[in-house]
Amino acid sequence: MVRLYFLTLYFLLGTLVIHAQNQPPCSDFNDASNPAGNWVPAPYPNGMVNASFGNPNSLDGSQYLILSDLSGSSWYVNDQDYKFLGERFAGQCLYFDFYLKSDGGYGAPVHPRITLSNGTNSITFLASVTVTPGSGWVRVKAPIAAATSSALPGNSDGSWTMDPGMTWNDFNGVMYGSTMVMLSPDYTSSPSETVLYDNICVKSCENCGGCNSNFKLQMTTSTSGSYTTGQVFLESTNAPDLYKADWGDGTTGDVMTSHTYTSSGSYKICVTQFENGKPKCTTCLEVCIPKPADSGNGKKQEPMRSPMKEIADAAKGEKTPVADKGFILVPNPARNYVEIKMNNDKKGSVSVTVTDASGKAVIQSTETVESGPQSMTLSTEKLIRGLYHIEIKSGQSSAVQKLMISK
Repeated sequence: MVRLYFLTLYFLLGTLVIHAQNQPPCSDFNDASNPAGNWVPAPYPNGMVNASFGNPNSLDGSQYLILSDLSGSSWYVNDQDYKFLGERFAGQCLYFDFYLKSDGGYGAPVHPRITLSNGTNSITFLASVTVTPGSGWVRVKAPIAAATSSALPGNSDGSWTMDPGMTWNDFNGVMYGSTMVMLSPDYTSSPSETVLYDNICVKSCENCGGCNSNFKLQMTTSTSGSYTTGQVFLESTNAPDLYKADWGDGTTGDVMTSHTYTSSGSYKICVTQFENGKPKCTTCLEVCIPKPADSGNGKKQEPMRSPMKEIADAAKGEKTPVADKGFILVPNPARNYVEIKMNNDKKGSVSVTVTDASGKAVIQSTETVESGPQSMTLSTEKLIRGLYHIEIKSGQSSAVQKLMISK
């Protein structure tokens, strides 16, 4: 009888332990006696960071975490509460609140970020929104989702990134086998940055479970100009297999697979969300595929001239007031990405065309943006070093600026 009682109690406790482990973790730093909870500086020499606490977070009036950078690698980690996030909480989101107090002289807008590690590799969610010192609190949600061979997961709040040399299988190894969440205030070589974090919580993705067929579209033209590749990026964290893409040339397919156009012309690209095999909602964007650029054909060539003035002008681009040119490019010069900041009179479709020195369109991107101050992030990883022009079209208005790619 005693043994039976003990065995029953063992199984009951085991059930309680399993249940507790599957409770979504949440760090709000509000505990009066131990606000840090299981958060600690990373082991030496990677934990050169000072942690303290303050209040109130203007988003909810609560206490928050303050991280101040010290000399060296500055990581603040939790290796207890966020293990195996992809295995335990797939389809949900990892939320965090962020505030930039001091950028250490960085001098450019900062993308809030949060990092997962499995002890071997790490992946980082980079928010689309940017902040500057004192600009205010922002709340970001990162989808807890797997990568595919063609894309890393993302949503309207930003995208997951991974370390150079990693594969999408490595990414999933971190997402599903995570051992810790990592935070860092380190943005410059100067140990004077201070950032604030709060409400690092796993929960259902708000505004993501309903019907949302909005998407971003990036078009990349080959160096020869003989073909253009389109790639859809969903703004929803719903499962990608709920969606189908109609590429406007009689071809349909899943949204995770890119599509290649070999003929110039205007195409209407639509993404439809399905429920129980029936269309639920659809969003469409129109794009223009350019004709291949002329490669001479006996035409007189323009004399070569130094590009230094254009490079200098481009380098000053981010200092030009938005009102003067309609939008601003940050950073400029750029390397792997450029953020396009604008102020829209109303919600609508915005198209971006990047052209090289010969006038050939090398990148086209179209998306629907809200009214007011907005930003679009454009990948420039495939662009070679040189001077480019970025044209923004919204409704009947358009504007052009120079962009320098420096690699």
